[in-house]
Amino acid sequence: MSRTTREIMLRENRIIIALLGILTAIALGIVLYQAREIMLPFALAVFLAFVLDPLIRFFERRRIPSPVAIVMAVLLTFLIFNLFGVLVYTSIKSFTAEFPKYESRIDAWVRHLSQLFNVPPELFFRSTEAGDRFSILADLKGFSVAKIISSTMGSLLNFLSNTVLVLLFLLFILLGRGHLMQKVHWAFAPPMAKKISAMLSNIHQQVQRYLIAKTFVSLATGLLATLVLVLFDVQFALIWGILTFLLNFIPSIGSVIATALPLAVAFIQFQSLIYVLWIALCLSAIQFVIGNLIDPRVIGRSVNLSPLVVLFSLIFWGWLWGVIGMFLAVPIAVIIKIILENSESLRFLGILMSSSRAEIKPLPGNVSKPPAVEVTPELRK
Repeated sequence: MSRTTREIMLRENRIIIALLGILTAIALGIVLYQAREIMLPFALAVFLAFVLDPLIRFFERRRIPSPVAIVMAVLLTFLIFNLFGVLVYTSIKSFTAEFPKYESRIDAWVRHLSQLFNVPPELFFRSTEAGDRFSILADLKGFSVAKIISSTMGSLLNFLSNTVLVLLFLLFILLGRGHLMQKVHWAFAPPMAKKISAMLSNIHQQVQRYLIAKTFVSLATGLLATLVLVLFDVQFALIWGILTFLLNFIPSIGSVIATALPLAVAFIQFQSLIYVLWIALCLSAIQFVIGNLIDPRVIGRSVNLSPLVVLFSLIFWGWLWGVIGMFLAVPIAVIIKIILENSESLRFLGILMSSSRAEIKPLPGNVSKPPAVEVTPELRK
């Protein structure tokens, strides 16, 4: 077989492999979407296992048997889930009760602006059975605020109702975590087992480090935001603090939304631009200091993802799994990148996903030595 024929066949094989990879990815996406009621709780249970692993090891170092330590960690997770569910429910209930006050304030504020800027009232208001009303509020007549909130938080509240399924997945994942490496060595030949074990260890370290660090950073951001809003006497400060904690897990847009929502409520509540600007300054300072100074130092460059990959992952998993998918977008992207980096044929994709080529370690056994240079008499001179 000639060299040209061999190159053509190799090129055709690569095209076929690439097409098969694309078809496999599409099929996998369809499966993940159609089976999201099962896969979504399972995915969250996997990432909760990463977060709870240090706590379980802490219990085990105190000579608590491993099964007991796992049950204690799962029960703690159950209590946190229930507490969060109660807070969300009471917050929505109180916000719904207060909404008529905000409705009248919005109406009065828009009327004032129409007079101040000499804008025809017909632009903002239209006649209804209850008189002239702000057009947006008129459109919302018969559509309660509870329905609005339910539509935006529906996926989250629906998922919280499946807490038992998440905890069952979490329990069995934690019970089987100690035997995973042993099963890998039983299932594969020593060279492949060593390679897979190193990859799994790398995934465990990076994802666990990211999730734990992000949890503490988000908690600090939420507490500081709550403190600022309480000091400025903004209503529903606890709600906005919880939302700040949660939205901080969503890269880029999460912090923007977490700042904009309480500012909108504060503006309607106080109707003072200067007062709201002071609140905006404090909240923005918190986000800037934590997001640009503390967050990089705590999390470091271990994630090593391109900003474009983070954005695409955020959009894709948000489309596929909703709000929860956006929370899990970065850890899932980290896992995919590590798997690709450990594949000889797909390693180039892992490199493209990374933010820095220098931080990508070579595959075991593939470290090439620099070519030997023959020292000639000319070089000696």
